[in-house]
Amino acid sequence: MHHYPFAINALPTLLIATSLCSLGFAETAQAEKGDQEWIVSAGKGLGDALIQQKSIAGAGMVGANWSYQFYDYPGNHRIQWWAQGSYSFMQMHYDGRDQNQHIWELKPVMRWYPGTEAEGLFGELGIGAAYLTERSFGVIDLSTNLNFSLHFAGGYTLQTGQTISLRYSHFSNGYTNTPNPGFDFASINWHLAF
Repeated sequence: MHHYPFAINALPTLLIATSLCSLGFAETAQAEKGDQEWIVSAGKGLGDALIQQKSIAGAGMVGANWSYQFYDYPGNHRIQWWAQGSYSFMQMHYDGRDQNQHIWELKPVMRWYPGTEAEGLFGELGIGAAYLTERSFGVIDLSTNLNFSLHFAGGYTLQTGQTISLRYSHFSNGYTNTPNPGFDFASINWHLAF
């Protein structure tokens, strides 16, 4: 049996997700330049050092996100609110076979710049909902497919509007069901403003 590289396995699903997002959000053509972002992500599963109870550190991850800025507060500290739809694909070799996990997310995201302009360093927080296609992934057994989605990120925005960020993402059912082991990954993200 041949094992294809992770990125090749993920590519068809990622292209389909990106195409669906493009079709679904075609109506936002009136938005001003810079009010939207495509975010391309790559990362890996995490161990049990933070919120997650067990390790999926051997998992690889790629993702595509679409963000729309619906509010901008240009005061002494610049705060932006974004609506974000995301798709992530994870894969790992566990128990003698390849396992795949597809994660769909929808959430509001707050981005905070310490200066008066939307450039330089920023912090980001997102809280919403996610659907994970597989309840079992590696050693983690989730009790629900539908979960809360939480992420923390830090990044840097250039004067051109292009942005890079580092994100920690956590998924859990918020103790609405048991068990609630949590599911985490970290990613590096390139934001393409348009």
